[in-house]
Formats: sequence, structure tokens, C-alpha cells
Amino acid sequence: MELTAILGEGYDSLIEAKVDKSPDELVVTNNNETFYIVSVSNYENTLASKGYNIVVNTGE
Repeated sequence: MELTAILGEGYDSLIEAKVDKSPDELVVTNNNETFYIVSVSNYENTLASKGYNIVVNTGE
């Protein structure tokens, strides 16, 4: 799967990404400037190995 399909829309604001995510999703970033809402499985299977970090965990 292509990385852009996994990441979807990027957010410039962590607060906006946190508000838009559902309780079972994560917010991740690889540069602390752009934030993405992703599923736990996409993070674990693809993004973790590509240098993305969780900034908002599930349930937060």
C-alpha cells in the first residue's frame, strides 16, 4: 500500500488532528510539523518502521 493512502490528509495543527480523530485512532508525525490520523494496524504494520512517532494515542 502506498504511504499517501495510509496517511491521508495531513494536519498542520496537532489540536485539530486530536479533535478529528476517533477514540480508536492514533495521531502520528515524522517531523513535528504535520500530523496524520491513522489506524493502529497501519501504524504498527507500516509507519513505525518508517520513523513515524505517536503523538496522541488511542483513547486520548
